[in-house]
Amino acid sequence: MDHEIDRRTFVGWTGAATGALSLAGCLGEDGDDDGNGGEQNETDEEPNETVDVAPPFPEIEDKPDAVYVPTHRESMRALEPIAAGDYRLAPMLSYPHPFWTVTGDGEDDVQHVTPEQMRGVHMMFTLRDAETGVVLPIDSGVVVRLSRDGERVGSSQSMWSMLSQEMGFHFGDNVPLEDDGTYTVEVELPPLSARTTGDLAGRFDERETVTFEFDYDQEFRKSVTDIEYFDEQRWGERGALEPPDQGEMPYSQLPEVDAFPGTLLVDPDGERPDTTADLPRSGDAAFLATVLESDHRLANGNESYLLVSPRTPYNRVPLPNTTPTATIERDGESVTDDPVPLGQTIDGEFGLHYGTSLEGVDLRAGDTVTLTIRSPPQVARHQGYDTAFLEMPPIELRVPEADA
Repeated sequence: MDHEIDRRTFVGWTGAATGALSLAGCLGEDGDDDGNGGEQNETDEEPNETVDVAPPFPEIEDKPDAVYVPTHRESMRALEPIAAGDYRLAPMLSYPHPFWTVTGDGEDDVQHVTPEQMRGVHMMFTLRDAETGVVLPIDSGVVVRLSRDGERVGSSQSMWSMLSQEMGFHFGDNVPLEDDGTYTVEVELPPLSARTTGDLAGRFDERETVTFEFDYDQEFRKSVTDIEYFDEQRWGERGALEPPDQGEMPYSQLPEVDAFPGTLLVDPDGERPDTTADLPRSGDAAFLATVLESDHRLANGNESYLLVSPRTPYNRVPLPNTTPTATIERDGESVTDDPVPLGQTIDGEFGLHYGTSLEGVDLRAGDTVTLTIRSPPQVARHQGYDTAFLEMPPIELRVPEADA
């Protein structure tokens, strides 16, 4: 439910520091006063002595049930991408920090995860096709194993699928580390469960394993806790951070509206949308829906193809691991006997979407197509996405006239 925020209360800093990191005085209009959102106090520690630093984690009351501006921009270290078969994996490391998991369709299925300890990293990965650069939606089954000096460290750890305003769609988790040193990370990638089409068809059906190394030490901890905190007046505002430059890291951004062919479905009383900002929304997710003719490559035989592309409302990040269905009515009567499931698909041209060929259904102008989201995106969320895409009421759309 959309509502205006008329009170944003700074609840407190939920992190604690055994070293010394503090926010300096007041935050300026650009979210900091010294170029990095804060300053580290001088300590008496020797340069090579370990100092564990836990940056502050501001929380906000009265968040909107929508995408909002978070309290800060996280700092991270991007490592060199690794090629494995058709995959290209981009690892990124930051400090352990809270996030939210979604494992169902009720309020009780949203859990706030806080770091068990501050020694360690928040490990993140973006997976893409090595040929097209399309970010790939692995939903589960990514396993990480760590070793140090040839000895296994801890146990195997499964990664969460995640959404972040800074990274888009990725997967990751907090990984505790007891000691400084050079760590070897083995990442096991499962086959894609989503249907693949276009340039991606018939690929990503093999399990792959990649490895990389990183140094965990005082220099690393200092680099990833150099955080930009925004002006408190911006916390919780409707909006989102700008995505990074595409040259800096891979970012899962869907094409704009005009890149999709076919007959674009519209609000019953609305006009044809021109941009993502104009699209109908449910739970603050923007939904593009178009009907492709039977001669399109995605269609099956003589059937038209219904393509639904849900995305975040500002940065066009795809929303994976949800279960939309469609029902069609004509003159108040149902054209479909049962709701039509829309399968998760990853396409080289259109990216992640949900679609199906409409068997035995000849869509006509004036028909009503209702999209029902049976479960919200089953992905963990970083701050700014944690209250959006949860309560998602049905969306009613109309097939417009040919010249509309």
